[in-house]
Amino acid sequence: MLAKLFPENLKDLTLFVQQETERFRVQEEYIRSIWAERTLVTADFWFGLVSNTEKVLEWFNVTLHRSPRVFSDHLFNGYNAIFLTNCLVEYADREECSPKLKEAIHLLFGHDKMIVADLNQ
Repeated sequence: MLAKLFPENLKDLTLFVQQETERFRVQEEYIRSIWAERTLVTADFWFGLVSNTEKVLEWFNVTLHRSPRVFSDHLFNGYNAIFLTNCLVEYADREECSPKLKEAIHLLFGHDKMIVADLNQ
């Protein structure tokens, strides 16, 4: 739904998702070291989502930002939606996110981030 409403933002969103996968990979060791035990979402599960998203980005590349359907069908497929939702909520806090897109993201996915650690350390 979001991709159909904001097709002009798909390129920026896809690029941001790519940056998020890279950010999590760079900080993987640190994130795993602070991950709380006995959580519903484990670090292994989370990094599995990162891996799945990396594969989707590699396989579909440019098609993701050219086709709202490809973007939605593959980045929101199954549990991948968990990682993408986190990316969208993160993106909504950025300056380059338009007010309308920000409002839509918060309306559809809420305001809460799934990963709240400061990864810029």
